Amino acid sequence: MGEIPQALPSPWPDLDALLTPSLFTLITSSRFPYSKKVPINFSHFGRDIFLADPFSPLVRDAVWPALLALSKYTLDQLPDLHDRYLPHPTDHSYPEQCLGLLLLLDNLPRLLFKGIDARWTFDFFDRLAQRVVHSWIGLPKQLRPDSRERWGDTVRAGMDFWVAVRFWFGVVLAHSERQRDQQLGLGYTEETRLVVEEASGLLDPWRGKRGVVLGDDTMFPREYKLGPPQGEGVTMEQWVFWAGMLMDCHKPIVDRFGRYPWLNAITGRISTEEEEEYVKRIGSFAEVEEAVKRRVRRDVDAGRWTPLGTDSL
Repeated sequence: MGEIPQALPSPWPDLDALLTPSLFTLITSSRFPYSKKVPINFSHFGRDIFLADPFSPLVRDAVWPALLALSKYTLDQLPDLHDRYLPHPTDHSYPEQCLGLLLLLDNLPRLLFKGIDARWTFDFFDRLAQRVVHSWIGLPKQLRPDSRERWGDTVRAGMDFWVAVRFWFGVVLAHSERQRDQQLGLGYTEETRLVVEEASGLLDPWRGKRGVVLGDDTMFPREYKLGPPQGEGVTMEQWVFWAGMLMDCHKPIVDRFGRYPWLNAITGRISTEEEEEYVKRIGSFAEVEEAVKRRVRRDVDAGRWTPLGTDSL
């Protein structure tokens, strides 16, 4: 009898041990401490995203080892995270698992990384998150992890919970500097808007201002600084319409510059004169300390990365 072939060792044993269903479940449940069927207080929901951070302390100790392990590889060395670490899209746990992976890659670096570590957010983890989005966005509608059908039929979630999770699936497209992703993002927010308009009988008030939303490249930093709707009377519809506007008004910036000029400093890119004037015009939005800017520039010139965790741990 011939010998039984032995399975080849994994090229990513550290990732296999860390990028687990239990990690993704912890992340999703901590980001969404809400009943799936009871209406959400969207004033608190917006506050906990834009004005406070009750989330990252709950998962910090669990996610740092995974983030550090990912940073030991180059983008070209990493496997397809969607296919390797998520269940098959037909699995009932797929939507929540996929959301957990996206939050790990897109949201948590923005909350946890300080100083020079922030370069990893925009030049590394954002790219991984965008890869994951492109792995699921082309799936049939009934399998997509963001679809109303999936969360309603499989997860048994109400409308409030669905629009809340859908925000986090879509924000990855808004963070992308690719024009293709920005165009996909417009379609994404329109899908959400139409569902909510039909269900509520209300028309998004920003529809009458589409020329401004898609034409004013200073609108996003201005609206971001103003923050989400607040007050105990904030409705689900108000939140959806505001969040859709905020994501859509990323597009005119990428249309004009092909990138977000405020990220040039933290990614070590050289700004054009036009970009420098733009950054001055939007004030101190996403300002990077001069010392950090110099350190990033030295790393980029030398073709190296300061190890993740240097300024954050």
